[in-house]
Amino acid sequence: MGGGDLNLKKSWHPQTLRNIERVWKAEQKHEDERRKIEQLQAELKEEKAREDMRMFAEEQGAVRKKDERLNWMYQGQPEVNRDDYLLGKPIDKAIQDITVGKSEDSDLANNVPGAIFSQSSVNSAVDMAAKIREDPLFAIKQREQQSKKELLNNPVKMKQLQHMLKATLDKKDKKKKKKDQ
Repeated sequence: MGGGDLNLKKSWHPQTLRNIERVWKAEQKHEDERRKIEQLQAELKEEKAREDMRMFAEEQGAVRKKDERLNWMYQGQPEVNRDDYLLGKPIDKAIQDITVGKSEDSDLANNVPGAIFSQSSVNSAVDMAAKIREDPLFAIKQREQQSKKELLNNPVKMKQLQHMLKATLDKKDKKKKKKDQ
């Protein structure tokens, strides 16, 4: 009459097929993660070794030091070496245009990088007026002031507001009195 082991039908039993599969998947996941960690550690060791070799070569003078700074971004326009120019060495076209523009026309000087940040009084006043005119927050504040002004000029609305304000103040006073008693 047996029917076998009833524990095999329980969800918590370790020999059910579902639990065995769950354990196997967890072990596989753990093994994959362990492999990934080992691979990352090996890559870090290789990178560290490369960095150490580069530093050693720089110290010995075999390799020039690498400039890892960003100072080049903040430097101004490079100046033309007049001796190189006179000796006939090639000069960058953009630099040549800038040097020609300085002596001939100031419009070309406005085309150089950074020229948009120079302050001219006429342009800045017009620009400021445009910014104020197009500012969404400024427009919202103007609409609020206009609606407030209309509300204050309308006697019917003011009367309603006074009644509403008086009613809320009366309610607060009643609550306060009840609380004190």
